[in-house]
Amino acid sequence: MNPVSDIGLSITQSIRFISKVGAECDHLAKLIREEVSRMLLVPDIAHRYRAAGQWMETFANDEQGWLCAQMGFSLPVIIKPKRSVCGYIVVQISLSEDGIDADDNHQPLVHVGWWGAAIDFDQFVMTFPIELDDEFELSLEADRLFRWNHSQYDDEWCYSLYLTDINTPADVQALIVNPLKVLLSGGDADRALSGSRAVRYAAVEGTPGKYRVLPR
Repeated sequence: MNPVSDIGLSITQSIRFISKVGAECDHLAKLIREEVSRMLLVPDIAHRYRAAGQWMETFANDEQGWLCAQMGFSLPVIIKPKRSVCGYIVVQISLSEDGIDADDNHQPLVHVGWWGAAIDFDQFVMTFPIELDDEFELSLEADRLFRWNHSQYDDEWCYSLYLTDINTPADVQALIVNPLKVLLSGGDADRALSGSRAVRYAAVEGTPGKYRVLPR
């Protein structure tokens, strides 16, 4: 096989691989949505929270606009006894681009959190460096949980997982559903994520909003 043929074969194999990854991400996203929706029906969660509608989804392409690089899913949630949407359970799958651009990270990430707005890949999106603002204070708890402390409305939070760590329904339960239960019930980061496979971060000194990934 000559070099030109080698290049052609590599292109074909790469496209097939990317297509397979995309299909697996779709399947994973569907499983996560189903399991999180089911979680909200569990009595110890359902007494305080209920879904206020269907999952919302949005997608972002890479810089060339050719490949889907990030997927965002947001479920509007009501906190009883209120009747209007109080926040969103969000799940962002980032295969590349700024959703994975923490220093020393070279892997796709899944970000799971509670935000005041749905992911839109414009103003509301998990990116690195994390954008700072005078309206909130950003903290990192137990090396794993980002928390945005607001003075006038509920705090927001988010943690990250390596996409390749989520392979089975049991992984979805252990890495997403169970931590969400603890955090939505008011538990802290240590209780929800300590000993888990959640990504560990550290602030980069001298660069506010910039973080690096710590070794496993």
